[in-house]
Amino acid sequence: MQKPQSRPEQMEIRALTAAVAWMLLVQLGCVLLWDGGWLTRQAALLHWLVVGVLPPALALWGMQPPAEAN
Repeated sequence: MQKPQSRPEQMEIRALTAAVAWMLLVQLGCVLLWDGGWLTRQAALLHWLVVGVLPPALALWGMQPPAEAN
């Protein structure tokens, strides 16, 4: 039987889910802008890295790990 997840673990899972959803949404937007001719391939890639990957990565990196219950 699995033990119920604690509140910090649930928050970590939600934060990771939000980060992945944000990266995919920005990636889709960059692909659409590139396909529409608004951005070059290099600009779309750079925009995705700076706007789509960097903020969630820094936010997840700054999270405190949950305290282990003994």
